[in-house]
Amino acid sequence: MGYWNRKIVYTIDGWGDRIFTPKYNPLYWLGTICFFLMALIFITGIYLFLFYRTSNPYGSLQNLSANQWYLGGIIRSVHRYASDGLILFLMLHMTREFLFGRYIRWRKFSWISGNALLITSIFIGIMGYFLIWDDRAQLIALKIAHILDDIPIFIEPPPRTFLSSASMSKMLFFVILLGHIAMSFILITILIFMHVSRNARAAVKPPRAITIGVLALILLLSFISPATNSLPADLSKLPVNVPFDWFYFFIFPLSSLFPKWAFWSISIGGVLLLFATPWLNRTKKPPVIEINSERCVGCEQCNKDCPYESIRMISRQDGRPYLLQSKLFPNRCAGCGICVASCESKAIDLPGRTLEQMLNEVSELLNLSHKQNSEPKILGLICEKSVNLNEIVDTEKRTLKGMPNVPIATFTCAGMIHHYIIEHALRSGADGVFVCSCQMEECYYREGAKWTRARMTGERAPVFLSLNGSINNYSRVRAYWLTPGNTGELIKDISIFNEELRQTSKTKSYSLIEPWIRNESGYKKVIAFSAIPLLLLPVFLILFLSTKPSFPFYSKDKALIKFTFKHSGKQLECRELTEKDTETKLKHMRKTQSPFSQIRMDCERKRLPSYVELDLDDKTILSRTYNPTGLKKDGSTFAYEEIQVSPGTHEIKIRMRDYEEGGPFDYTFEEKIDLNAGYTTIIEFDKKTKSFFVLPENGGEKGE
Repeated sequence: MGYWNRKIVYTIDGWGDRIFTPKYNPLYWLGTICFFLMALIFITGIYLFLFYRTSNPYGSLQNLSANQWYLGGIIRSVHRYASDGLILFLMLHMTREFLFGRYIRWRKFSWISGNALLITSIFIGIMGYFLIWDDRAQLIALKIAHILDDIPIFIEPPPRTFLSSASMSKMLFFVILLGHIAMSFILITILIFMHVSRNARAAVKPPRAITIGVLALILLLSFISPATNSLPADLSKLPVNVPFDWFYFFIFPLSSLFPKWAFWSISIGGVLLLFATPWLNRTKKPPVIEINSERCVGCEQCNKDCPYESIRMISRQDGRPYLLQSKLFPNRCAGCGICVASCESKAIDLPGRTLEQMLNEVSELLNLSHKQNSEPKILGLICEKSVNLNEIVDTEKRTLKGMPNVPIATFTCAGMIHHYIIEHALRSGADGVFVCSCQMEECYYREGAKWTRARMTGERAPVFLSLNGSINNYSRVRAYWLTPGNTGELIKDISIFNEELRQTSKTKSYSLIEPWIRNESGYKKVIAFSAIPLLLLPVFLILFLSTKPSFPFYSKDKALIKFTFKHSGKQLECRELTEKDTETKLKHMRKTQSPFSQIRMDCERKRLPSYVELDLDDKTILSRTYNPTGLKKDGSTFAYEEIQVSPGTHEIKIRMRDYEEGGPFDYTFEEKIDLNAGYTTIIEFDKKTKSFFVLPENGGEKGE
C-alpha cells in the first residue's frame, strides 16, 4: 500500500515539475505556504480588530465592507480567503506527508503538532464567522449549541442561550472575540513553534515567486467575490439557504446526518486515530549513528549539517586537545547518515554501513564490473528515495538494466556519500561517477540533497578533492536530482554521460568545458498557458466550497416550535424521625435542646422530576420526563426541544406535573397559535406565574 501511495504522489509531483519546474512546484512548498497564509491572516486580523465593535458586530463589519471597500473591504476579503486557503493547504500538506509515511519516529512530534494546528485553525475560523452575527453566524450558534447539548457538563441546555436576541448575553461577543484573538496569536504561535522545533533551519518562507502567486490568487478571489455580510441574524426566523463554508462547517452536517452516538464515535475516534497514527505504523526502526569521540576533533560540521538537531556540541571531557566534542540525541536521529559525510575525521558511522564498508563495497563493484565493447566503467551512487530502483537496477548483477558497465551502490540518503567514496572510486579504476539524489526541494531527509550539492561545488565543507586540483577528474563526475516519478530521466542522462566518456577516452583527455553537474532540473521550463489554469483551480475550489448554499438543516416550508422551560420541581416530602433514626445519626445531626426543634424531621434536598406531554391538534408529539440538575438532583429542571411542524393554525395543549406515577397534572396550557413557514415559535414557562406562554415574535421576554 505504501508503494502505491508514494507512486500516486510522485506522479502528481511529476506533472507539477513539468509545468512549474521543480524549484517552483507549489506541491513542494505546501508547509511554507501555510506559514505565509497564517502571517497574512494575522496582519489582516489586526486591521479588522481596529474597526470591530462588540456592541454592534454586524453593523461594524458591514460598514467596513460598504464604506471602506477600497481598503477595509479588500482586507476583510483577504482575511477570509486566506483562512479558507489555510485549511485547504493544511489538509493537502497533511495528506501528502501521510502518503509519504512522514509521520513516524523523529517526525511524530511534527505530525501531532500539525494536526493540532489544523483542528485549532478550524475552531478559530468558526469563531471568526460567529463574530459577524449574520444568518450564517446564527446557524453556527444554533448547531454548536446543539452539539454542546450532548455533553453532560452544562447545567442549562446551551440552545437556551439563543432563544431570542433579548435572551443573549451582551458579553457573549466580547468573550468570543477574546477567545478568537487569544487562540490566533498565542495558541497558534505555540503550535507553530512546536511544529518546527525539531527541525534545524526550518523552512517557513516559500520562494518569492510562489509568495507573489499565492497573494495574487487571494486578491483575485477578493475582487471576484468580496467577503460581505449575509442577512442580519434574526432568531425568530429559521436560517434557511444561508451561505455555507464547507472548509469550517463540515462538522455540522455530520451531526445532523448521524445519530448522536455515531456522530461522537466518528468524531472522537477520528481525532484519536489521527493523533495515534505514528504509533500504529510498525515499520522497522532505522539504526542511529555512532560517534567515536576519540576521532572527533570538534569541528561542529555534523552539528551544522544535521537536519533534525540530533547532534549537539558539548565541552570536551577526555583531556584531548579540542574544546568540543559531538553528542548524539538518539530520539531525534533519523539514521539518514548526512553527518557521516560531514565528518572529515571519520568519527561518525552508521552501524552496518560504516565508511570502511562503503569503500570496500565500491572496490568490489568495480572489480566485478568488466568493460564490455570498450564501454567506460561508470559507478552509480544512488539515493534510495530518489528514483525507483526496481525499475532500473538489475539486483542480481547490481548494475543498471541493459548497462552492465554501470555498477550501482545505494545509500539511505545522498547526503551520506562521503567525498572519500567518489575519490576512491576514481582512483580505483572508475572512468566516471554519478550521484543521483532527491529533488533539492523534496529531499526525504530535508537537507541531504542540498548539502550534497554544496559539498560537490565546494560551497560547504568538506569539499571534494576533485575541485581543488589534486586530481584531474572534473568532468568525470555527474550529479542528478530526480524523483521516482522521473526514473526514466536517469537512464537518458547516463546514456549521454556514457557517450561523453567514450568519446574522451579515445584521447585520454577530460575536458573541463562541460559542467559536471548536469541536468539539475531535468524538466521543461514553466509553460504559462498550462500553469495559469492550474493556478486557478484552488481559486475556484475555495470560491465554490466557501459560498455554496447551506446544508438543509431546516425546511423553508416548515415552522419550528421551540419548547423550553426552567422549573424548580417539588422537593421530596419530609418524614418524622423515629427514636432509632435519631440514635443512628451523628451527634451534630441529632435533636438539640432548642425549643424550636420539638419535631424531629428528615427532609431531603432532592427534587422531583418533571413529566411533560405536548399535543398538537389532539395528537401527542412529545411525552418525556426531565430530571433535575445537580449531583444530588436538587437543582432546577431544564427542557429544550425543537419540533418542526407544518405552518398554519394549530391547537397546542401542554400538561406538566412534578412526577408522580399516575398523579394529576400541576400545570396546563391550551391555546390556538399561528405558525408561519420559516419562522420560530417559542413556548416558555414563567416561573413567577407558574404557567406556560408563547414568546412574542418580536423577541421580547415575559416574566423571568
